[in-house]
Amino acid sequence: MTDDLLTRARQAIEAEETARLQAKAGELASADERARLQAEAEAKHQHARDTATKALNAPAVALGGVAKKFDAAVAALVALAQAADLRNRTIQQQAALLTAADVPEQRGRGGNAVEVDGQVHSVRDAKAVELLARAVALAANEVATPTNGLKSLASDLLPYSGPLARLTPVEHAER
Repeated sequence: MTDDLLTRARQAIEAEETARLQAKAGELASADERARLQAEAEAKHQHARDTATKALNAPAVALGGVAKKFDAAVAALVALAQAADLRNRTIQQQAALLTAADVPEQRGRGGNAVEVDGQVHSVRDAKAVELLARAVALAANEVATPTNGLKSLASDLLPYSGPLARLTPVEHAER
């Protein structure tokens, strides 16, 4: 019986040792799997960060690139307003000169229109406020989507720009 007890004790100790080794192996395998999964997740996160950084720093998307386009657009709108203002001041000056010279074609035209060689030049053809509003409304309408709000901006400008479907004399002019 003693040998039997010793054998059973050895078997129990071996079973316990085997179970303990298997548990330890399971822990190590789980730790390795967790480490592998965590490394994969970190690599995925880093790839997403790198992709986002690259996309957000692209010249066409970066705030500096948009700022340059904004500055160019403002400069273009300023040039448009200045051109319209110069045209209208020139029309008014020439109207005053033609009226003072008592040119027959100028009679009854007032100070906001001039007729020269059968061609009428009027300040109504190139109002700065209309041209600026129209330029912004046409640009907004060009890129409007249901979600970006530009359709409503174009609509809000209609009192100043007139209907988008109609062309102004400036748009009719030869370019």
